[in-house]
Amino acid sequence: MNYRQQITSLLEHDAGFARSAELIEKLVQRKELKVVNFSHHDLDGVACAYILQRLFRRFGFKVTTMLPEEFKLSRETLEATVGDDVDLLIISDKGTFASYDGFLEKAENILIVDHHTPDGNPEKAVIFNPSMERHVTTAASLLCHMLATQITSTDEYDDFVALVGCRGDFTFDPVEQKYADFVRPFIERLMKMYPRFFKTRLGRPTMYDIRDRRRTALINQIAEALHAGTLAHYYGDISAFGRSGQELVLGFLNNLAAASPLLFRNLEDFLEAAPAGRAILRALADFRHDWDLIELRVKSPIFLGEIQNVGVYLIFAREADRLQSAPFPAVLPYVASTQLEPLKRAFGHTETMIVVVCPKKNGVHISMRGGGGIIDCSRICYQLADRLRRLYPEIGGIEGGGHVDAAECFTSKSLPLYSAVRELILMMKEHFQETQTENIGALLKGDDNENASHNHLQI
Repeated sequence: MNYRQQITSLLEHDAGFARSAELIEKLVQRKELKVVNFSHHDLDGVACAYILQRLFRRFGFKVTTMLPEEFKLSRETLEATVGDDVDLLIISDKGTFASYDGFLEKAENILIVDHHTPDGNPEKAVIFNPSMERHVTTAASLLCHMLATQITSTDEYDDFVALVGCRGDFTFDPVEQKYADFVRPFIERLMKMYPRFFKTRLGRPTMYDIRDRRRTALINQIAEALHAGTLAHYYGDISAFGRSGQELVLGFLNNLAAASPLLFRNLEDFLEAAPAGRAILRALADFRHDWDLIELRVKSPIFLGEIQNVGVYLIFAREADRLQSAPFPAVLPYVASTQLEPLKRAFGHTETMIVVVCPKKNGVHISMRGGGGIIDCSRICYQLADRLRRLYPEIGGIEGGGHVDAAECFTSKSLPLYSAVRELILMMKEHFQETQTENIGALLKGDDNENASHNHLQI
């Protein structure tokens, strides 16, 4: 099945896709249309914002884009930035939450374009999320590209940015030649159009070269540079290009129209295509410096035990100094991911999973990576967040969720570090006991008292 056939099939079999396309097609017939898009602050979310801007621009309408550094769109953020006369509120790559129905007080229509496992089912919003019933590995930017392709026309710039978004969310690996089923038709189409993006090459491994650290590809290098660009405001003054690294990257992508992606032979060519590329290059240098520093912090993970032949390891480390206030995974979890394959080979696990505990200025960040599809990282992070909310109802700002193989749990600084770690260890113990695995041993012994929780932190 080719990409066009996939879109036709979605139109016939995915009611959410059909309703989403129908809603946009109806609204763009108006003479005036106020569209506001809240998109995720990561690379996939920025790619969504770009594609949606261009989609509505083709009909003569402007999209007001917001890229707040929070995953779940909060009512406070919405009310602080949006008036009451919005015709269409698009929430892209920011989760599917039942609470989003409440935003209809601020907008006539709500469209959710997302690929995360849902937390409830919004009944009043229009939803395009292939993962509503079971997890589907894809990227929200590809979903936006599908809508744009169905409604109007897309060009090589939409293609390129959707490709970047897919790489940003780890939906394919050109070096390992692995592609998630849902994205395969699109990736195969792009491989024929732009083969140089996918050709393996020697060079410094990127954050996306998880398994093979000897080779990389141009699309990996480009995606890493843009990821670093989204962090640029933590590294220095970028006021000439926007208030945040996300705005820097979005502006850079919007200026690419003067250069065809076919001309990008290397990373330098790509970054020279627009003035903001120099700021992105500086952020990339800082990002690589932090990466090299953090690599030293993740070399000795603690073995907790096995769940269904998945070796589970714990890393307790701090994020890079300049990224301490970032309320999202910046560098540390990605560096930790590079340990998955070496641990698997060294100790003979079927798969491996790494749990990263990272104390930050604004709270505790727990990341989970790997699991090989056997362990659902998203479910565990969701359960941990729910457990912490029930134990500490007076403390706000506790969220958890993500993807099967990559998920996060955040707690606010009001929650003591040892409390978050204690509940994490207790919950992991329950998972080990369910599978009759007791390898966690002394780490969990006597963890029903406060002193034991402190002992965990001293490991």
